[in-house]
Order: sequence, then structure tokens, then C-alpha cells
Amino acid sequence: MAEGAGAGRLWTSIFSGLTVETAGAAATMAGETGSGSGGVTIIESAPRARFGRRRVVVAAVVVVVLGVVAGVVAWSGRGPGSSKPAAAPGPRASQLYAADGTTLIARFDDADPRESCLRTAVNDWGFFCDYVVSWWKTQAAFGGDEGERLDRLRHGGYRIVGSLDVQQQAAAKQRADQVRPVGAPQVFTLAAVEPGTGLIRTMAVNRNFRRPAAASPSRVADGSGRPLPAAAGPDAVDALVAGDANAPGDAAGPAFMMFTLAAALEGGVRLDHAIDTKKVYQSRFVIDPQSPAACSGQHFWCPANTGETAFLSGRRTMWDAFGHGVVTYFVPLEEQVGVDKAVAMAKRLGIVFHGQVDQALSQQPAMWGAFTLGVSATSALDLANAYATLAADGIHCAPLPVARLVDGAGRPVPDAGPACASVLSADVARAAVDAGRCPVGDRSAVGDGCGAAPSLSRSVRADVGRPVFGQAGLTTTRRAFSAVVGGPQLVTAGLLASVPGADGSAAPLDGGAPGTALAAVTAAEHDGLAPLPQRDFTAPPRELTAGS
Repeated sequence: MAEGAGAGRLWTSIFSGLTVETAGAAATMAGETGSGSGGVTIIESAPRARFGRRRVVVAAVVVVVLGVVAGVVAWSGRGPGSSKPAAAPGPRASQLYAADGTTLIARFDDADPRESCLRTAVNDWGFFCDYVVSWWKTQAAFGGDEGERLDRLRHGGYRIVGSLDVQQQAAAKQRADQVRPVGAPQVFTLAAVEPGTGLIRTMAVNRNFRRPAAASPSRVADGSGRPLPAAAGPDAVDALVAGDANAPGDAAGPAFMMFTLAAALEGGVRLDHAIDTKKVYQSRFVIDPQSPAACSGQHFWCPANTGETAFLSGRRTMWDAFGHGVVTYFVPLEEQVGVDKAVAMAKRLGIVFHGQVDQALSQQPAMWGAFTLGVSATSALDLANAYATLAADGIHCAPLPVARLVDGAGRPVPDAGPACASVLSADVARAAVDAGRCPVGDRSAVGDGCGAAPSLSRSVRADVGRPVFGQAGLTTTRRAFSAVVGGPQLVTAGLLASVPGADGSAAPLDGGAPGTALAAVTAAEHDGLAPLPQRDFTAPPRELTAGS
């Protein structure tokens, strides 16, 4: 999949005969780095996002309820003398409200509940509404299979109070459109998740929730005869914020270094673990010797540091290496820990591999060295959810779009609340968060291990006005940028990526894109935390920070 103008095509064979297409002048699936500019951390991108249209299955089910309860007479209520029984209650459409409990988002009275989401009073609520439908389909509390669950959503008369904060959502949508206007050749997605519950507070994207018009000459690349992806236009109904098999997302870059870091901490490596880094590192990972990332034609992958000149080489610890996205620190750390441990950590914290290639690589990750550089496709919601697990002391909660739920009789529905489990010790999670304070201009709770803050994000802590942690960075081709900014009570993530054209190529982001996107994520996090009492992170134990 070609990256950028003029990039050639390079086919690389990876693991057990699996073949994928990657960037010609820039990358293989094993990954590769390139030169950075302007002090921005830059990490190579892997398979580009595939913004496919969802295949919508419309199941028209008509349920007629005709029942008389033996021995019970229902009265119409016209008066004590009335002897005419009232008709048995018929099916009622379920209703979805916002977190305030009074703002109606959707009434599921269509044969396909997703069609109801196309009629929300505020268009951008449609992406959240659509996620509610997807979530509902997976919940055993609503029936034994997908068909039964959707039937109950249409006819069960449920009152669903969603997790969406409409005020925060309105501000997030406005900021998403300011990063890139609706219909721009880049998609910017924004999601905010509450640690400890998984409640989704915002889901914004610079697109209209609307079915795209049929392919027209304006939406067909010159000479290709193929329509552009659905997300290339102003209208889309794909799961752009949450991700799914048809829209797996895009590469996140340095944000994925967190999973190697957490796996190392769990394995007993401390935050003060030092590595003498060089600009280029010869790894043990094998790639195609014809790849530009190969070591002088050898089979070994040689990633290079990018970004700030002062951090291209030198002795680093986890704090400052994570703070500045030092590639040649995290690749040898990944070798020490094992790629399988890093991949498993990502899954435990909440990353879902939606794309087929990433799924295959995650199942046999031994030689997937570039995983730590964030080359797999992900979504803003998954990023926010994974970092929220760390903010919650290692308690992972599945993303949850529903705050309260009662059935047609007004009874609370059991087993439909937060689905949470401890996946990481609190001590390890707190140590990981402590390292995560470095990239966003905060300070370690146990000293000045962070050193100088990155130039791009040194003001994040001050702009949010609260203790924060997270990560931000570009891909080498400058085609995608991700940012995560989180506090103890809310984590916000954003992902900006160029949409590939019909020929598979995507233009690099302009020089101002990282700063604009990071500012939007930072502002959304500020808004979400503003009404909440101020809290700080718990300091990690000394045994995970420094030797005695």
C-alpha cells in the first residue's frame, strides 16, 4: 500500500508465508523509521486504514403479541363502572437518551435500528447511536442471538440512558471540524472514556453521519474507474471512531510504546532501566534484505531514531525514552521482553486488532518487531480505552455506551452495566502512568526522571490544568498522527489520518497538523475534567522506579 507521492511498491513476505503490501520508499511490515522534523516524534506507519463501507444487514421482523393472562382482567381505566378490558400492550420501540436522561437521541422504530440512527436530532450523535446498536448486538442480556437482541431493541420498549455527554460532545465535534473540515482528505476522530467504568463520553469525527451518495465522477480517481473510500467524502456511516473490520483505523505511532513499557515493568524491569541508544539499532528481527530498513542488505531490521536532534542517541531510561519516543530504546527493550508479551499487554489493556493482517500478526508475533512502534491499525476509542485501563490502576472496562437501562416494565436490566476486570497490578499500572507523564509536559511523581519535555506537547499539562499522562506522535510518512491525554477520571484520544485515494496512496499531513490535533485533544480533555474534582495519580512503588 503505497505511502505518499512517488512511493514505489514493495512486497514483503512475513511470518509463515503471510504476504502484505507496504510502503515502497518507507516501510515493511517489520517497520522502519525515517527522519523527523520540527522536534516531532515520528514513528513509521504500517498497513493503512481501510475505510470500507459497512455491509448493513436489514432484518425485518414483525412480532405480534396477542396474549391474555389467565385470571387477570385489565381495565381501561375509564371509571369504576367500566367492564371493558383494555387491550394488551403492544410492542413499543426502545428509546435512547443522552447522559442527562432527558435529551432524546434516537427512537428505534425502524426495521433496521441503524436506520433510526440516521434520524438523530443532531447529526453527529449518529456515530454514537450506531455504536450503541453494535454494542447491543453483543450483549447476552438481550437475547440468545443477534436477531433476538435486535428484535428486543426494536420492540422491547427499553429506556436507554446513554453515556454521551451532549455538551462535551458538541465541543468535541466543533474541535474535530476545526482540525480538518467535514469532507477534508483527512479523518480526525476523537473519543473520551471514563476509567473504571468504560463509559464513553464523546465520539466525534469530522464527517456527517449519512450514507454517502452513489459514486460520481467527482468521487472517482482520474483514470482509475474505482470509487474512493466512503470516508473520503463528507458523509459516512462507518465505525470511524470505534473501529471495526470494515474500518480498522490507522497506525498510532509512539502511543503503542506504552504496551512494551508496561510489559517490561510487569516483568520486573524498572523505570530507571538504562539503555545506551544510538541513532540506528541493528535488531534481531528478520526482514526482506531489499527493504530500505534492512542493515546494508542483510536480513536484519535496523530501525533509526527520528525527531528531536538531542534524542537521536544517548543514555536513556524509560522516563525520557518514552517522553521523546526513542525508537532505539524501545526496540531493544521489546527484544528483552518479547513481542508476544507486548502484544498480549495491548490486548489486555483494550486494543482490538480489527484488521485481518494485524489479527494474523498478533497471533504469531515473534518477529513483529515494529509492533512497539505503533504500526498496527487502531481507533481513537481503543486508544482511549487502553490508556484508561492504566489510569484505573489496571482495571480494564469494556467501552460502555449505556449509563442506565430499564426494560418496558421499568425494571433495571441486569448484566448490562460495566464489564470490568483487573488485568494488571495497580503498582505496574501506576509506574506506567508515571512514565506517561513525561510526553505531555508533566513530571514524574518520584523525581525529575522525565527531563526536558518534548517541544510539541510541553504545554499540555498547563493547558489541561490537571495532572495528566499520555503520548503523541507522527508516522514517518507524516500520514497519521495520534495523541492521548488522560487524567485519573477521563482519558481522551485523537487520531488524524489521511484517507487513501483510489490508487491506495495518501498524502502526508501538513506541518501544522500535529499541533492542531494535539490542541484539540488537550482542549477536549480539559473540558471533560473541568466539572470534576481535581485528583492526582498515585505514585508508583520504589521497587518499580529505581534501585536502592
